[in-house]
Amino acid sequence: MKTATFNIEELSNLLIKRWKTILLFSFLSTVAAGGFSLLIKPEYTATTKLLPGNSVLADKARLMNPSIQHLYSFFGNGDDVDRLLSMTETDTSLKQVMRQFNLKDYYTINEKDAQLTEFKTLEKFRKDIWLGKSVNNELIIRSTHQNRDTAAAIANFIATQTGNSLQAIWKNIYQQISVQLDSNIQQLKKQYLLTLQNKNSEEKLLQTESAAILKQINSFNELKIETDLAVSTTPAAIIVVEKASPPAKSSWPDLGIILPLAALSGFIFSIILILVSVKPRTL
Repeated sequence: MKTATFNIEELSNLLIKRWKTILLFSFLSTVAAGGFSLLIKPEYTATTKLLPGNSVLADKARLMNPSIQHLYSFFGNGDDVDRLLSMTETDTSLKQVMRQFNLKDYYTINEKDAQLTEFKTLEKFRKDIWLGKSVNNELIIRSTHQNRDTAAAIANFIATQTGNSLQAIWKNIYQQISVQLDSNIQQLKKQYLLTLQNKNSEEKLLQTESAAILKQINSFNELKIETDLAVSTTPAAIIVVEKASPPAKSSWPDLGIILPLAALSGFIFSIILILVSVKPRTL
Protein backbone atom coordinates (compact mmCIF):
# COMPACT_ATOMS: atom_id res chain seq x y z
CA MET A 1 0.00 0.00 0.00
CA LYS A 2 1.34 3.41 -0.94
CA THR A 3 0.99 6.30 1.51
CA ALA A 4 1.70 9.97 0.97
CA THR A 5 4.33 11.40 3.27
CA PHE A 6 6.05 14.69 3.90
CA ASN A 7 9.50 15.03 5.38
CA ILE A 8 10.06 17.98 7.70
CA GLU A 9 13.44 18.67 6.16
CA GLU A 10 11.92 18.60 2.69
CA LEU A 11 9.16 20.97 3.75
CA SER A 12 11.68 23.37 5.26
CA ASN A 13 13.78 23.37 2.13
CA LEU A 14 10.68 23.86 -0.01
CA LEU A 15 9.54 26.88 1.99
CA ILE A 16 13.03 28.35 1.89
CA LYS A 17 13.09 27.98 -1.87
CA ARG A 18 9.71 29.69 -2.15
CA TRP A 19 10.58 32.54 0.20
CA LYS A 20 9.90 35.11 -2.50
CA THR A 21 6.35 33.81 -2.90
CA ILE A 22 5.79 33.96 0.85
CA LEU A 23 7.22 37.46 1.04
CA LEU A 24 5.12 38.57 -1.96
CA PHE A 25 1.85 37.34 -0.44
CA SER A 26 2.67 38.94 2.91
CA PHE A 27 3.51 42.23 1.20
CA LEU A 28 0.40 42.22 -0.99
CA SER A 29 -1.84 41.42 2.00
CA THR A 30 -0.33 44.29 3.96
CA VAL A 31 -0.72 46.74 1.08
CA ALA A 32 -4.33 45.63 0.47
CA ALA A 33 -5.20 46.01 4.15
CA GLY A 34 -3.56 49.44 4.25
CA GLY A 35 -5.44 50.56 1.13
CA PHE A 36 -8.73 49.26 2.50
CA SER A 37 -8.11 51.11 5.76
CA LEU A 38 -7.84 54.37 3.86
CA LEU A 39 -11.37 53.82 2.51
CA ILE A 40 -12.84 53.40 5.98
CA LYS A 41 -14.12 56.57 7.62
CA PRO A 42 -12.09 57.01 10.82
CA GLU A 43 -13.70 56.79 14.25
CA TYR A 44 -12.59 58.62 17.37
CA THR A 45 -12.88 57.53 20.99
CA ALA A 46 -13.09 60.05 23.84
CA THR A 47 -12.84 59.12 27.52
CA THR A 48 -13.96 60.80 30.71
CA LYS A 49 -13.16 59.65 34.26
CA LEU A 50 -15.35 60.34 37.27
CA LEU A 51 -15.24 59.79 40.99
CA PRO A 52 -18.53 59.42 42.86
CA GLY A 53 -19.48 62.03 45.41
CA ASN A 54 -20.03 60.72 48.91
CA SER A 55 -23.74 59.92 49.23
CA VAL A 56 -23.45 60.41 53.00
CA LEU A 57 -22.91 64.12 52.33
CA ALA A 58 -26.58 64.26 51.39
CA ASP A 59 -27.45 63.50 55.02
CA LYS A 60 -29.09 66.60 56.49
CA ALA A 61 -27.62 65.80 59.91
CA ARG A 62 -24.21 67.09 58.84
CA LEU A 63 -25.66 70.53 58.02
CA MET A 64 -26.98 71.10 61.53
CA ASN A 65 -23.95 69.73 63.33
CA PRO A 66 -20.73 71.48 62.25
CA SER A 67 -18.66 69.44 64.70
CA ILE A 68 -19.09 66.28 62.59
CA GLN A 69 -18.73 67.77 59.12
CA HIS A 70 -15.00 67.05 59.00
CA LEU A 71 -15.78 63.34 59.40
CA TYR A 72 -17.31 63.17 55.91
CA SER A 73 -15.09 62.51 52.87
CA PHE A 74 -15.94 64.25 49.61
CA PHE A 75 -15.38 61.01 47.69
CA GLY A 76 -17.62 57.95 47.59
CA ASN A 77 -16.67 54.28 47.65
CA GLY A 78 -17.04 51.31 45.33
CA ASP A 79 -20.73 50.96 46.11
CA ASP A 80 -21.30 54.55 44.99
CA VAL A 81 -19.50 53.79 41.71
CA ASP A 82 -21.70 50.74 41.14
CA ARG A 83 -24.77 52.88 41.78
CA LEU A 84 -23.64 55.45 39.20
CA LEU A 85 -22.78 52.71 36.72
CA SER A 86 -26.19 51.08 36.99
CA MET A 87 -27.90 54.46 36.46
CA THR A 88 -25.73 55.25 33.44
CA GLU A 89 -26.43 51.91 31.75
CA THR A 90 -30.21 52.17 31.87
CA ASP A 91 -32.15 52.41 28.60
CA THR A 92 -33.82 55.59 29.84
CA SER A 93 -30.49 57.38 30.30
CA LEU A 94 -29.03 56.22 26.99
CA LYS A 95 -32.19 57.13 25.06
CA GLN A 96 -31.87 60.69 26.35
CA VAL A 97 -28.35 60.79 24.90
CA MET A 98 -29.59 59.36 21.61
CA ARG A 99 -32.24 62.06 21.30
CA GLN A 100 -29.86 64.83 22.35
CA PHE A 101 -27.38 63.97 19.58
CA ASN A 102 -29.95 62.71 17.03
CA LEU A 103 -28.13 59.40 16.70
CA LYS A 104 -30.85 57.73 14.60
CA ASP A 105 -29.72 59.92 11.70
CA TYR A 106 -26.07 59.19 12.44
CA TYR A 107 -26.76 55.44 12.23
CA THR A 108 -29.13 56.04 9.27
CA ILE A 109 -31.96 54.10 10.86
CA ASN A 110 -35.41 55.08 9.66
CA GLU A 111 -37.98 52.38 10.34
CA LYS A 112 -41.69 53.04 9.92
CA ASP A 113 -42.23 52.12 13.55
CA ALA A 114 -40.71 54.81 15.81
CA GLN A 115 -40.18 52.35 18.66
CA LEU A 116 -38.33 49.94 16.36
CA THR A 117 -36.15 52.82 15.14
CA GLU A 118 -35.30 53.73 18.72
CA PHE A 119 -34.60 50.09 19.61
CA LYS A 120 -32.18 49.59 16.70
CA THR A 121 -30.49 52.92 17.38
CA LEU A 122 -29.99 51.93 21.02
CA GLU A 123 -28.45 48.60 19.97
CA LYS A 124 -25.89 50.34 17.75
CA PHE A 125 -25.22 53.06 20.31
CA ARG A 126 -24.43 50.50 23.01
CA LYS A 127 -21.67 49.12 20.76
CA ASP A 128 -20.11 52.59 20.50
CA ILE A 129 -19.88 53.26 24.24
CA TRP A 130 -18.07 51.54 27.06
CA LEU A 131 -18.95 52.04 30.71
CA GLY A 132 -16.79 50.51 33.40
CA LYS A 133 -15.14 50.74 36.78
CA SER A 134 -11.41 51.06 37.32
CA VAL A 135 -9.36 49.53 40.12
CA ASN A 136 -9.24 53.01 41.68
CA ASN A 137 -13.05 53.14 41.94
CA GLU A 138 -13.36 55.53 39.01
CA LEU A 139 -16.31 55.46 36.65
CA ILE A 140 -14.92 55.41 33.10
CA ILE A 141 -17.05 56.47 30.12
CA ARG A 142 -15.79 55.93 26.58
CA SER A 143 -17.64 57.15 23.51
CA THR A 144 -16.81 56.39 19.87
CA HIS A 145 -18.03 58.54 16.98
CA GLN A 146 -16.91 59.53 13.50
CA ASN A 147 -16.75 63.14 14.65
CA ARG A 148 -14.07 63.73 17.30
CA ASP A 149 -15.92 66.67 18.88
CA THR A 150 -19.16 64.71 19.12
CA ALA A 151 -17.34 61.76 20.70
CA ALA A 152 -16.11 64.02 23.52
CA ALA A 153 -19.47 65.78 23.83
CA ILE A 154 -21.34 62.48 24.25
CA ALA A 155 -18.97 61.25 26.99
CA ASN A 156 -19.26 64.54 28.90
CA PHE A 157 -23.03 64.65 28.44
CA ILE A 158 -23.42 61.16 29.91
CA ALA A 159 -21.29 62.18 32.90
CA THR A 160 -23.28 65.37 33.55
CA GLN A 161 -26.60 63.61 33.05
CA THR A 162 -25.67 60.86 35.53
CA GLY A 163 -24.66 63.37 38.20
CA ASN A 164 -27.80 65.46 37.70
CA SER A 165 -30.02 62.36 37.87
CA LEU A 166 -28.58 61.25 41.20
CA GLN A 167 -28.81 64.78 42.60
CA ALA A 168 -32.45 64.92 41.49
CA ILE A 169 -33.16 61.68 43.37
CA TRP A 170 -31.67 63.10 46.58
CA LYS A 171 -33.64 66.34 46.20
CA ASN A 172 -36.86 64.50 45.43
CA ILE A 173 -36.57 62.39 48.58
CA TYR A 174 -36.13 65.45 50.81
CA GLN A 175 -38.88 67.35 48.98
CA GLN A 176 -41.30 64.51 49.66
CA ILE A 177 -40.28 64.55 53.33
CA SER A 178 -40.78 68.33 53.41
CA VAL A 179 -44.31 68.02 51.98
CA GLN A 180 -45.17 65.34 54.54
CA LEU A 181 -43.81 67.51 57.36
CA ASP A 182 -45.94 70.43 56.14
CA SER A 183 -49.02 68.23 56.24
CA ASN A 184 -48.18 67.00 59.74
CA ILE A 185 -47.60 70.55 61.00
CA GLN A 186 -50.97 71.72 59.66
CA GLN A 187 -52.74 68.80 61.31
CA LEU A 188 -51.02 69.51 64.63
CA LYS A 189 -52.03 73.20 64.42
CA LYS A 190 -55.66 72.21 63.89
CA GLN A 191 -55.41 69.79 66.80
CA TYR A 192 -53.92 72.54 68.96
CA LEU A 193 -56.76 74.94 68.13
CA LEU A 194 -59.34 72.25 68.89
CA THR A 195 -57.64 71.60 72.22
CA LEU A 196 -57.85 75.28 73.15
CA GLN A 197 -61.54 75.34 72.21
CA ASN A 198 -62.32 72.32 74.34
CA LYS A 199 -64.13 73.75 77.41
CA ASN A 200 -64.91 70.36 78.95
CA SER A 201 -61.31 69.43 79.82
CA GLU A 202 -59.69 70.40 83.06
CA GLU A 203 -57.38 73.40 82.84
CA LYS A 204 -54.30 71.45 83.98
CA LEU A 205 -54.95 68.63 81.47
CA LEU A 206 -55.60 71.21 78.77
CA GLN A 207 -52.28 72.92 79.42
CA THR A 208 -50.45 69.58 79.31
CA GLU A 209 -52.03 68.58 76.00
CA SER A 210 -51.47 71.96 74.38
CA ALA A 211 -47.84 72.05 75.56
CA ALA A 212 -47.23 68.58 74.09
CA ILE A 213 -48.76 69.60 70.76
CA LEU A 214 -46.70 72.80 70.66
CA LYS A 215 -43.56 70.78 71.36
CA GLN A 216 -44.39 68.50 68.43
CA ILE A 217 -45.05 71.49 66.18
CA ASN A 218 -41.69 73.04 67.09
CA SER A 219 -39.93 69.74 66.53
CA PHE A 220 -41.51 69.33 63.10
CA ASN A 221 -40.68 72.94 62.20
CA GLU A 222 -37.03 72.30 63.00
CA LEU A 223 -37.08 69.17 60.85
CA LYS A 224 -38.74 71.15 58.08
CA ILE A 225 -35.97 73.77 58.18
CA GLU A 226 -33.28 71.07 58.06
CA THR A 227 -35.01 69.28 55.20
CA ASP A 228 -35.44 72.44 53.12
CA LEU A 229 -31.79 73.26 53.74
CA ALA A 230 -30.80 69.79 52.54
CA VAL A 231 -32.81 70.34 49.34
CA SER A 232 -31.06 73.65 48.60
CA THR A 233 -27.54 72.37 49.44
CA THR A 234 -27.51 68.99 47.69
CA PRO A 235 -23.84 67.96 47.26
CA ALA A 236 -22.27 67.05 43.93
CA ALA A 237 -23.04 63.46 42.93
CA ILE A 238 -19.93 63.18 40.75
CA ILE A 239 -16.45 64.66 40.70
CA VAL A 240 -14.88 64.88 37.24
CA VAL A 241 -11.30 63.64 37.37
CA GLU A 242 -10.65 63.89 33.65
CA LYS A 243 -13.03 65.62 31.27
CA ALA A 244 -13.32 64.14 27.79
CA SER A 245 -11.64 66.19 25.07
CA PRO A 246 -11.59 65.69 21.28
CA PRO A 247 -9.00 62.96 20.59
CA ALA A 248 -6.00 63.88 18.46
CA LYS A 249 -5.92 60.59 16.53
CA SER A 250 -8.51 58.08 15.40
CA SER A 251 -9.11 54.88 17.34
CA TRP A 252 -10.21 52.94 14.25
CA PRO A 253 -8.93 51.81 11.83
CA ASP A 254 -5.85 51.03 13.91
CA LEU A 255 -3.02 50.35 11.45
CA GLY A 256 -0.85 49.09 14.30
CA ILE A 257 -3.23 46.13 14.59
CA ILE A 258 -4.52 45.77 11.03
CA LEU A 259 -1.18 45.71 9.15
CA PRO A 260 0.58 43.05 11.28
CA LEU A 261 -2.53 40.84 11.15
CA ALA A 262 -2.73 41.27 7.37
CA ALA A 263 0.96 40.37 6.99
CA LEU A 264 0.50 37.30 9.19
CA SER A 265 -2.57 36.23 7.20
CA GLY A 266 -0.68 36.58 3.92
CA PHE A 267 2.24 34.60 5.39
CA ILE A 268 0.01 31.72 6.51
CA PHE A 269 -2.01 31.70 3.29
CA SER A 270 1.13 31.54 1.15
CA ILE A 271 2.48 28.58 3.14
CA ILE A 272 -0.82 26.71 2.80
CA LEU A 273 -0.90 27.45 -0.93
CA ILE A 274 2.64 26.13 -1.38
CA LEU A 275 1.91 22.93 0.55
CA VAL A 276 -1.27 22.29 -1.40
CA SER A 277 0.44 22.83 -4.74
CA VAL A 278 3.22 20.30 -4.03
CA LYS A 279 2.47 16.60 -4.36
CA PRO A 280 3.82 14.45 -1.50
CA ARG A 281 6.06 11.55 -2.35
CA THR A 282 4.59 8.07 -1.90
CA LEU A 283 5.95 5.01 -0.14
